[in-house]
Amino acid sequence: MKKFHFIIIFLLYSLNTLGQNGEVMQFILPKGTEKLNNPQLKSLIHNGFNEKTALGFHDHIYKKDGLIIYYQNLSQFPTHPERRHSLESNQKMMVALLSGNSELKGDVSVVDNSRIITVNNIRFAIIEYHNKDDRYIRVTSDYDKNGGMINGFIEYKKPDESEARQYLQDILQNMHFRNN
Repeated sequence: MKKFHFIIIFLLYSLNTLGQNGEVMQFILPKGTEKLNNPQLKSLIHNGFNEKTALGFHDHIYKKDGLIIYYQNLSQFPTHPERRHSLESNQKMMVALLSGNSELKGDVSVVDNSRIITVNNIRFAIIEYHNKDDRYIRVTSDYDKNGGMINGFIEYKKPDESEARQYLQDILQNMHFRNN
């Protein structure tokens, strides 16, 4: 039953984001990053990357060496200001959900590191976690003045950990909210 609740929340989240248009962040992906199409993504999944995590990010899935990068660049999320949570609250909820300490039990992961950092006057929640052989860095920005934010992941295998962390730094260094 709890898995059913997780699926419903994921579907509501996905439906909410389908109605969004425009991108709140502007940034340039590091050199050598290539956008993936569906056949390329399916090939990676057959080679051990996690299909489940990349669902809903089909327009923004990229690859660089051993890293898979996917994100949503949302201009008005959530749509109602009263539904917005602080970055600290979002971080705490995600850590609880990932580690299985939430009402919404999904696949339990090990949270290796969770922190909030500020880059270019934008606060980001960074959560590093793993589930068996799959490793992730989750990035969630604070909201801009219009309620926009970015939510993304870097998926990698253990040997690519230092490259994943450097890639994250490269992206964050050139991210800026769009002027609306």
